[in-house]
Amino acid sequence: MTQPITKHYGWRCAMPVAAMSAFSNALAVYASRMTTELMRGVTEFAETVRARDVAIVDVYTPVMFVLLPVVFVIWMWPIFSYLGRTEGHQPTEAVKRRTLSAPLVVALFGFAPWLLAVFLFPVLTVIQFGHWHPDLVSQHILSPLVGGFLAATSTYLLVDWYFRRAIIPRVFPDGRLRATTGATALGVQGRLFVYLIAVAFAPTFTMVGLIRSASDRMAAGGVPAEVMGVLDKAGRVTWGLYTVLGIGLTVLLARTLTVPLGRMARALERVEAGDLDVDLEVDSADEVGALEDGVNSMVHALRDRDEIMQAFGRVVEPAVRDRLLAGRLKLGGEMREASVLFIDLRGFTAIAEHSEPEAVVATLNAFFTVMTRWVRECGGTVDKFIGDAMLVVFGLFDAKQPGGALTDAGAAEGLRCALGVMERLRELNEDRERSGQPPLAVSMGLHTGSVLAGTIGAEDRHEYTVIGDTVNVAARLQQACKQQERELLVSEATLERARDTDAALRLEVSDTISLRGRSQPVRVFSLAGA
Repeated sequence: MTQPITKHYGWRCAMPVAAMSAFSNALAVYASRMTTELMRGVTEFAETVRARDVAIVDVYTPVMFVLLPVVFVIWMWPIFSYLGRTEGHQPTEAVKRRTLSAPLVVALFGFAPWLLAVFLFPVLTVIQFGHWHPDLVSQHILSPLVGGFLAATSTYLLVDWYFRRAIIPRVFPDGRLRATTGATALGVQGRLFVYLIAVAFAPTFTMVGLIRSASDRMAAGGVPAEVMGVLDKAGRVTWGLYTVLGIGLTVLLARTLTVPLGRMARALERVEAGDLDVDLEVDSADEVGALEDGVNSMVHALRDRDEIMQAFGRVVEPAVRDRLLAGRLKLGGEMREASVLFIDLRGFTAIAEHSEPEAVVATLNAFFTVMTRWVRECGGTVDKFIGDAMLVVFGLFDAKQPGGALTDAGAAEGLRCALGVMERLRELNEDRERSGQPPLAVSMGLHTGSVLAGTIGAEDRHEYTVIGDTVNVAARLQQACKQQERELLVSEATLERARDTDAALRLEVSDTISLRGRSQPVRVFSLAGA
């Protein structure tokens, strides 16, 4: 959870970095003193130089402990200053670069005094005593290098862990760390190399120094039993120190990999389940951070796609939309068997003349909302809205049965839908009557046959629709229904396909009528008793 930003927050962020640096260097000083003591030379000259070195280290170490945190805080102060500001401020590119570079820069700063000691103590020895002796290799070179590597690697892994948890999420709340150029940050491979230095190179280097020191003592006439005793003690101490250190650093490094990978795995599981309310916190600029950014980008793209699909589905019938996007519709057109239902509000023109435009639109939207929901429940597709009418198609996407036989071309679904329209219209009229509005009436025509389905229109504007004689007959039936002030007229072709349904039992022969554009009359059916 994001902590509240206060004017003291920058200082609170700076203190852990200084404490981590002090801890790493204290551990390194302890290891260095131990290895210096165990690997020191046995000659009189080496003992004399060692006494001088101890006096210098007693001054050099406190200065290093004071100066290093000060240098760290000064270099990182732009970061801490930004974190101490109130909400609404955006980080500069310099702040972003320093945030990403901080763990490595702090580690290099921490290594500098130890590396300086490798050159400083031999030079001071030459200046004071006039020469330098290889017997001083362990205490002047091996011990400072071991301490320096230990301090630098421990500092890096600790500061890197701290920045991932507390600093980076605040400087980069939206992720996209890799978009910041000019930063010096290690990737996964680099961090593994640092870890290898801390838990493999440093203890190995220490053991090599101990063995070399034991060899020198043996060559100088040391008692073998005493030398081996010292070596055994040194080996056990070294093993204990680096085992504890290795476990701690392993846990730190593992968490920088397993925690974000676990978050990504859980996020992908949620996305797979349909939950797009996912936003991962990106805490690194390495390969893992790139994956986190990738997951966020994917989720954002899916959200945009979902919004587009919903908007598209409000303009284009969802069933048509899904098939268009899946490439399952032939854009050039194809002949299909289908049932076409025209639904028209009878007498609505007169109602509209005496109503406000807003009320007219509200009435149409309420009517179309109820009817569209019912059409989809019946398996139909709303082809289009035409003023106060709607064109509905059933069976358009039915697959062929084995052997090539066609289904009932949606006749049963269309008839069921038409009868259900009247039931829902009665419910809608009850609500309208309670609010003092005039009731609505419909006229419907239903016919089944072959249709040409495809994209019709201009090059830059077209729609998926159905055309053909079947559509014309359904429209003529609806017009005849309107003229006869009936609610429904169904063609014989439709009734033949839906004869075995309960809905067909509610129909009776109405008449044989002639339709404009057709040479043969059409036998039609209407509701029994209508």
